[in-house]
Amino acid sequence: MKKNLGNRGVMSLALTFVLSACSSSPSEQLSSEELSGAATKACQAASEEDLNNINEGMISSKYTAESGFVADFNAGDVDAIRQVFPSYVSPKVIAAAIKGSDGDSVIGLWGIQKFDYGWRITALNKQTQEYSNLGADLAQGSATARVNAQMLELSVNTNVISCLKN
Repeated sequence: MKKNLGNRGVMSLALTFVLSACSSSPSEQLSSEELSGAATKACQAASEEDLNNINEGMISSKYTAESGFVADFNAGDVDAIRQVFPSYVSPKVIAAAIKGSDGDSVIGLWGIQKFDYGWRITALNKQTQEYSNLGADLAQGSATARVNAQMLELSVNTNVISCLKN
């Protein structure tokens, strides 16, 4: 009988700890960096391969992306992207300065998605679509066009443009 009372006491204590941990607000469980909507992430330089692929997709060789930054989407953003296109498991975004022959530059944004046959890179914003053919074959309203719109909207959470501006 005493053994059963002891077990009940331990179980009651354990249950109290579990319930108190669950009842704390999510903001108490997350760090301040996780809480910020656009948490600052380390700037990761885009690979030469990514830049070469982007440059191969320019409408003219007089436009080039010489350097840029790549960022992964956070888990919540990946979930939002997968609601539009379920097979997107590793979407990324690249920001690069597109330099024209006259020396002007525009910030370009591209979405990247890995598939079993390689990578698909598509221009996300209007400025990029003026200089890049990547994704020009997308039909308006197609799943990829809709996911590109979602990726463009969520790209602000990656902080990738700030990396390019610094």
